[in-house]
Amino acid sequence: MNARLKSLLLALATVALLAAAFVAYLTPAFVLDLANRFILC
Repeated sequence: MNARLKSLLLALATVALLAAAFVAYLTPAFVLDLANRFILC
């Protein structure tokens, strides 16, 4: 795999993770619901 492609994929994955964390802070009830579903499984 090309080094530039690998770094681009890593950057995109980082941005996606940060976006998911931002959405989690905007909707804490949704995150709490997901955590409860995960624990109760």
